[in-house]
Amino acid sequence: MKSIFDKLNKIKLETQDKFLSFSLRETLNPDYQKGFNKKHFGKGCSLDIKADGEKKIAEVKARAMELVNLYNKSTLGLLNYIEERGYKVIRNPHCRKILKLIEEKPGFIPEANGVKALLLNILSGDFGFHSAPMFVLETEGLPITEFLHDFYLWVAMDMNLPGFEADTRKLFIKYFVKGEDSLLKNIHIKQMLMLKEAVSRDKEAIEFVIDFEKIHKLSKTMQKENGLPDKIFI
Repeated sequence: MKSIFDKLNKIKLETQDKFLSFSLRETLNPDYQKGFNKKHFGKGCSLDIKADGEKKIAEVKARAMELVNLYNKSTLGLLNYIEERGYKVIRNPHCRKILKLIEEKPGFIPEANGVKALLLNILSGDFGFHSAPMFVLETEGLPITEFLHDFYLWVAMDMNLPGFEADTRKLFIKYFVKGEDSLLKNIHIKQMLMLKEAVSRDKEAIEFVIDFEKIHKLSKTMQKENGLPDKIFI
């Protein structure tokens, strides 16, 4: 049986392949190149947007790992922290069936509008056609790797990385989840750029899980060698 790391690595490679195809299509568009190569100038200093974005991503990854360690790798502790930050964590044993209707699955769900938001609000005991970002889980929660993937996405959203807007989420599901590649022929450049951000966040989340798995395996080996108990997610 393949290890979790092997499975995640396969997912990562598949993600990178699709992401690369998407990026190559974009770079053919001169508007894309112009927008992402531009620099802001002020007081004699320049800021490279790409470098600044990479720095922010590094900060998000570091913060996510810091929180995982701070809460002793406890999903319950991390969910409590999410609630302390003002976000809802909904537990419903039947949520998977409801989420399937809106093309979502248990875990972190960004903001939404329309009927999708209405159903999410009903799950959380509210009413309205706009829903805030939330975690929706079944009673038993999520497998470790899935939770870490979604936890990274939540941290990225909480730290204001782009790619989690309601309209962007719709595009992401159509393109990345449902595989509607023809979508790219019918969207304008702004939508394309936001979709790229959403794909980037998902890729980063997969990389975060793989990095954690490497560290966790090393930690388990060291604990075993030193006769210490292994800490696991609960």
